Amino acid sequence: MTPAQTIYIVQTAFLGDVVLTLPLCAALRRSYPEAQIVFITTPMAADFLKGLSVADDVVAFDKRRTHRSISSVRALAASLRCTGPSVAIVPHKSLRTAIFVQALRADVLVTFKDAMSRWFATHTVEYPAHRHDVDRHMALLQPLFPASSMVPDSHSLMPIDLRTHDKQEAINVWNEALSAPRIVLAPATVWPTKQWPVEQMRGLAQRCLHEGYQVAVIGDASVHGCMDGIAGVNDQIGKTTLRQAATIIATADCVVANDSAPVHLASLQNVPVVAIFGPTVPEFGFGPLGQRSRVVQRGDLECRPCSSHGGRSCPIGTHECMTGISVDAVFSALQSTLAHDVNRHAKPNETTF
Repeated sequence: MTPAQTIYIVQTAFLGDVVLTLPLCAALRRSYPEAQIVFITTPMAADFLKGLSVADDVVAFDKRRTHRSISSVRALAASLRCTGPSVAIVPHKSLRTAIFVQALRADVLVTFKDAMSRWFATHTVEYPAHRHDVDRHMALLQPLFPASSMVPDSHSLMPIDLRTHDKQEAINVWNEALSAPRIVLAPATVWPTKQWPVEQMRGLAQRCLHEGYQVAVIGDASVHGCMDGIAGVNDQIGKTTLRQAATIIATADCVVANDSAPVHLASLQNVPVVAIFGPTVPEFGFGPLGQRSRVVQRGDLECRPCSSHGGRSCPIGTHECMTGISVDAVFSALQSTLAHDVNRHAKPNETTF
């Protein structure tokens, strides 16, 4: 393939999906150091990605507002066209994305065989549903290399630096004088059914504090006040940008989170994770990465999984997949992760990922 002057990456899915595309960006940066890498994503993700070394330019594709009409989508694509050889890598499968990349007119367009943009692609790749989402994205590199064995290994590209390096934005939530483990709790989720009950997360925070751990909590306004009344918790809910939250995660010894973006923010920075799964399962490709990470889930419920990404309410009205996960189970997984031994204290409702 003729060396590209510009490489476009088009990923406008949820924030977690965007984060899991970053190893793909890092691989392209390593393999094509002279190319201009342009990442097209959602406004929220664009704010997070700007300034990261994996992309030269980040463009907000506001498909719900500014770029809602077909004409505005095409106009955005036209504004980004380059004169030299170009490649577009398209993990996202939607029709709106297909319209955008058609108007982009890249010389080479690589996407999945089940994506809407396949109709305009020069190369399509089988969607490897059984693999982790990071590796699914990396599969899109296969047409760019003469042999599949030359596709960079995603694990060799990590950790990826997601921290803010602006001293005015930097935030430190830990007591540097203490050697106690630093635990980050992330109770929020986009989908309510994927949220471990707040009372259980409060119980975990109290258990950690009782053991002498340092505890910081991150999240958006949806969980504001969930740690009220617990002395010793450094409550950063609603107080940080996404980059600041990533910085806090980068300095942690372990992160406890639902099946949500903080799991991926930790994994890509090689920070151990205890991930709590309910309506979804790690086999969908969104579990934590790394040998020191754990998944806590109910393995005895026939109703699981009930959704590919979670929902607003439990289909059978029990939400037992999350309410039935005890503080003891999560704390045990946390302890064994901190001990660097993922098999210690294993229980039937816990899965080593």
